[in-house]
Amino acid sequence: MIRFWIGLCRKSVARGFLPKSELDADFEIIAFTEREQVNDVLVSYKKGLSLNSGEDFVVGTSSTRRVAMLKAYYPHIKVVDMRGNLQTRLRKLEEGQCDALLLAYAGVHRMEYDDLIVEHLDLDKFTPAVGQGSVAIESVVSLDSAKKALIRKALNDDKTEECLLAERAFLKKLQGGCSIPVFGNCINTPEGLKITGGIISLDGQRIIRQVIEAPTSRANALGQELAEKILELGGDEILKEIRANI
Repeated sequence: MIRFWIGLCRKSVARGFLPKSELDADFEIIAFTEREQVNDVLVSYKKGLSLNSGEDFVVGTSSTRRVAMLKAYYPHIKVVDMRGNLQTRLRKLEEGQCDALLLAYAGVHRMEYDDLIVEHLDLDKFTPAVGQGSVAIESVVSLDSAKKALIRKALNDDKTEECLLAERAFLKKLQGGCSIPVFGNCINTPEGLKITGGIISLDGQRIIRQVIEAPTSRANALGQELAEKILELGGDEILKEIRANI
């Protein structure tokens, strides 16, 4: 059995697989495809719409991270819960249930709706969810090793894998999931890896964000160290409050 995850913290609507920060013992991730642009984007039929305009309008999203960040940086924006696959959300958008959607660029681009993107959001504010922009290939541990090797050779991108190992280690240490507004983005640098990550309270009033670097060989340790720093700076209290309210 082989399963595909989009974004590592996102449900595969077509196949119905639930995302996890930790895999069941019988499964493992064997490859990561080359990462797409990681930004969140504003999608709308209303050209010229922008979060930075100061205009009041309604944004649809089901992401706790995006809701919290909108509250933090754009408190004048009204948010409505918006669920379903991309086509369902676009239909709701067209029906007027909201003025814009907040989505991952990768999903919008892969479905060829680029013409509806009206704004790319700043990574310094809207740091994405862990794994956003990459497709992870998961298989049963018992899958023939030769088949695993062929899949990795055909699909795995080494640079993406280095970054995603750090991000997943960060998420695992925080025991985060899709309902926890944790964010993390690792990039390759000439010196190794640089990861930005943190947590935001549900009301958007408290944000803990840190950036650390390490050699590529320390990808897992880098993610764990970042998580430990976030917890030490008050992330543990934010996590307790979030879990008490979801």
